Amino acid sequence: MNATATQLRRIAAVVWSERRLYLTGSIFVAVSIGTALAYPQVIRLIIDDAIAGGQTRRLNQLASIMIGVLLLEAVSTCVRDYCFNLGAERVAAALRRLVFGALLRQDVQFFDRRDTGEITTRLWADVPALQHVLGEEFADALRFSVFAVCGTVLLFYTSPLLTLLTLLAVPPIVIATSVLGRRVRSLSSDVQQAHAGAGAAAAEVIGGIRTVRAFSQERVEAARYERQTARALELARRKIVAASALGGVSLVAGECAALLAIWVGGHLIVAGRLTTGSLISFVLYALLVARGFRNASRFTAESMRAAGATEWIFDLLSRQPLIPIEGGPAPGDFDGSVTIEAVRFSYPTRPEVEALRGIDLRIAPGEVVALVGRSGSGKSTLLNLILRFYDPGEGRVLIGGHDIRHLDPAWFRAHVATVQQDPVLFSRTIAENIAYGVAGAGATADAARIEAAAALACADEFIHRLPGGYDAPIGDRGVQLSGGQRQRLAIARAVLRRPAILILDEATSALDSELESVVQDALRAIDYRPTTIIIAHRLSTVANVNRVVVLDRGAIVESGTHDELLQTSPFYRQLVNTQLVAQ
Repeated sequence: MNATATQLRRIAAVVWSERRLYLTGSIFVAVSIGTALAYPQVIRLIIDDAIAGGQTRRLNQLASIMIGVLLLEAVSTCVRDYCFNLGAERVAAALRRLVFGALLRQDVQFFDRRDTGEITTRLWADVPALQHVLGEEFADALRFSVFAVCGTVLLFYTSPLLTLLTLLAVPPIVIATSVLGRRVRSLSSDVQQAHAGAGAAAAEVIGGIRTVRAFSQERVEAARYERQTARALELARRKIVAASALGGVSLVAGECAALLAIWVGGHLIVAGRLTTGSLISFVLYALLVARGFRNASRFTAESMRAAGATEWIFDLLSRQPLIPIEGGPAPGDFDGSVTIEAVRFSYPTRPEVEALRGIDLRIAPGEVVALVGRSGSGKSTLLNLILRFYDPGEGRVLIGGHDIRHLDPAWFRAHVATVQQDPVLFSRTIAENIAYGVAGAGATADAARIEAAAALACADEFIHRLPGGYDAPIGDRGVQLSGGQRQRLAIARAVLRRPAILILDEATSALDSELESVVQDALRAIDYRPTTIIIAHRLSTVANVNRVVVLDRGAIVESGTHDELLQTSPFYRQLVNTQLVAQ
């Protein structure tokens, strides 16, 4: 129950941000309540005063009043629904913005444990349940809650005996709401999780459609997706059973109580203890009260469903990342040096496996260092720590002489640029992708600077052949470009930033030997000397660096120039013969 209360407080805080719309809508809810409660009284007067008394003039007056009441209710209902539905839309949009912002603030460890498809599916699938509840459903809930209270008062005024009979429906509804409502909430959370899993599977398959097609796995993937949707469907069926049972109990209890009241009221009319108009008025109020309790129970079930569906969202909003994206000192000096001191590290998803074991390394400003080693030796892990995607379990990483944990992450990352072996590009134009590294920091990159960076990366030669040139879109993740073209755009994006530290993670692996040589010569000819760290698998790369650092099983085993290591290190010679490609 505490969890439910906490969730409702979270939702109320979000709704409060649109309080003007909701308060305005509430005024018209009150107006529509007044008109609905006046309706049975006017009916009673028409029957008992006008019709029974044979007063045509009185009948015309009351009919005119009835028309006015109905018109007023129609206008108030229209304005009420507009305010509540617009408020729900704004709350949903604000919630999506908050969730997306919270996702962007999360540390890399958060994404290591979750599937990207699941996250995006939940971002768009979890909010509509809450949006539905906060729209006109919310207005109706307020309206019928007042009906239930005020209608009960008017029922006692009309006939206390019949009212007590009508209220026999309340205990079953309250019990059903309490028991079945909790089940609906729990199952709603499970349904959203199942849908998120199915969405993640679909996103993964669609993103890797070329691999699926190459291995003819369409039927297998279709069957896998069918199993996941079947599980979501079964959970949804259980939730629907619980919600339907709640609605059925509410309906039967309310209508049976109303029928009992009508039956007893008929006997009272026959006995002369109740007028016909009073009975009709009572029946109308009783139906309002019954409908009020029924709608309240239905709204409670919908609210529980929305609370369950959005539990993940609010948990995410309250989650504090282990590594913030900004905040901390930003020193005025930054020389580009990198120092690794006695670093030990294990990935959070594999705490039993030590990825780095006592690494000590110093890279001087402007030095070009190549990291080489077998797959899994710790090369990429070292770069992840330099970028502070993770913090070491022991030891420390210093950038520009400062402990990286004490610096503003946004500030020091603005001095670092990285190019990955399989670079991530966005579904935007070529110019926007190249300028991505500077636009995010609020800077502007003019066309001349973009073209100069592309020329340095040897990307201009293929850009000019594309329809639209620098304004050409490149498709989802750059699918319209070859691997080598994507790498050259990533290099242009990095050098445009003019970083103090340049990280190249097999940045030219997709280039042929001739083009790779041209690109490497261009990088060495940059008009300033960034500290450059290269993960290398090509002999041509390590042959021209200042120092080669050899890693094996998470430890540095050798360090020196390429020529020195060939002469002094049997391990390095074996690595050259078996791991490094001679191109």
